[in-house]
Amino acid sequence: MKEKLVSVYIPTCNRLEMLKRAIHSVLLQDYKNIEILICDDSSTDGTADYVNELIAEGKNIRYFCTERQSGACAARNMGIFSAKGEFITGLDDDDEFMPDRISSFVSAWDEKYSFLCSDYIDKYADGNEKRFKQRRHKLTLKGLLLENLATNQVFTLTERLQAIGGFDLRARRFQDWDTWIRLCYKYGDFKNLSKPLYIMHHDHAIGSSRVTSSYPANLALLDLKNRNIDKYSSSELYVINYLIKYHAGTSNILEAVKASILAKNIKFLIKDIFKKLGFL
Repeated sequence: MKEKLVSVYIPTCNRLEMLKRAIHSVLLQDYKNIEILICDDSSTDGTADYVNELIAEGKNIRYFCTERQSGACAARNMGIFSAKGEFITGLDDDDEFMPDRISSFVSAWDEKYSFLCSDYIDKYADGNEKRFKQRRHKLTLKGLLLENLATNQVFTLTERLQAIGGFDLRARRFQDWDTWIRLCYKYGDFKNLSKPLYIMHHDHAIGSSRVTSSYPANLALLDLKNRNIDKYSSSELYVINYLIKYHAGTSNILEAVKASILAKNIKFLIKDIFKKLGFL
């Protein structure tokens, strides 16, 4: 039986050396029926030349480029709405796949879940590694509304990601989280595979960050809440409003206690205490 086609979209902008590593990790997958969609946000560092060389070599790669820099969401959507695969997943240009990522997802696929995600490995410039391990396998919208339990990449049916409109161009931060919320809301619970299938690199220049920090987290959370306000219960609204205040530095211990009780997660209280003690 022929393997089903899987589309992998990789947004990029002027990070050619990192992009090479990302593409290489997809080419090394033990699952072979993959199309790679390079979604270039107007790079000027030779990205187009490099990708076109790979295409000339016969690699199953398609290249898309914005007319002008439009942001990561616009870049991702170029690939999402051009994808030919039955399944789709993303890869950040500074990260890489483990060799069995795609095959593991295809084997585990069950349409009753909106999408699949997995544990991952954080890899640092000093050589240290740390595995992120999700404690639960079956996950719900209730938990996802308060925390990005799916992290930054998922595996789903292409038609589903297209049906929700892809990534929201209005989102200035937490774009992936926002997208997974909409997928989960429309298609139901999601599942985490308890094996690390993704490597998240933290080997950027000293002082740089993986996350856009120019837009404050409290404002980004407020935007996330407002875009998805119809999905929150009253108790979930209390918790997300607490988190907004926490990131703004205006929360108090009593609010942290109540949020922890409502969310059934002591982490909120512990983090608030540590922050007030100066450890965070």
